[in-house]
Amino acid sequence: MLELNLKGKTAVVTGAGGSIGRGIAMCFAQCGANVAVLDYNLEAAQVKAEEISTGCNVTAKAYQTDVSFETAVKDTFEVVHKDFGSLDILCTAAGIVGDTDDYLNTPASDMELTLKINLLGTSYCIRAALAYMMPQESGKIITISSIAGRMGVGDQANYASSKAGIISLTQSVAQFAAKANINVNCLCPGYLKTAMWEEGLQFYAEEMGVTAEEAWKIVALDQIALGRAQEPEDVGNMAAFLASDLAKNITGQSINICGGSLFN
Repeated sequence: MLELNLKGKTAVVTGAGGSIGRGIAMCFAQCGANVAVLDYNLEAAQVKAEEISTGCNVTAKAYQTDVSFETAVKDTFEVVHKDFGSLDILCTAAGIVGDTDDYLNTPASDMELTLKINLLGTSYCIRAALAYMMPQESGKIITISSIAGRMGVGDQANYASSKAGIISLTQSVAQFAAKANINVNCLCPGYLKTAMWEEGLQFYAEEMGVTAEEAWKIVALDQIALGRAQEPEDVGNMAAFLASDLAKNITGQSINICGGSLFN
């Protein structure tokens, strides 16, 4: 009988105070991994770490970090490694949407922040993790992109381009780290009703002159072949699979989790 067994592994999840990150952290824990719960919002990270510790019989600790600053990332990963004694799995779920306006009207500062958190932040975390994974010649890295990174989004050009960059970064690091027996893959979620989406729905609702629920159906549900939105656990389940030995020969891949809103 096959099972996703991550017992004895240490997983670091960034953005673990947010919807997708929470789902991933919980799935790792349910498979037996100890989890370092990282988020810019320490209180959100602490709540999730407590939930994991009490519900999954594993060790979970919360850490505050800003992924857009490499020094902060390195320092946090150093503390995590000292606390847990190992670093086996990384999932980079920290990110922002940024612009929800006309591309030409988006301030340069917003563009820079989106790229700094989403793309550079992912790279900083990968580099920090590889510092521990490469000497031990093992590790699993799962990045979080989006279907927006595959097809572009007219009113979220900077977000989409940052997510496209994550796909390319994943492929490049997969080639670089393969010699050290490290798997690097990317997940591209589709439509999840996260806090970021809730904010965006207000924009779409106002633009279309409909309610937020009606906007959600038009913008999201009507675009999905299976007709249903995705849940954080859908992303978490695939992340847990990629972090397990069952996926030992999968690397450099970007996998859509979108209910058929996009086909590759």
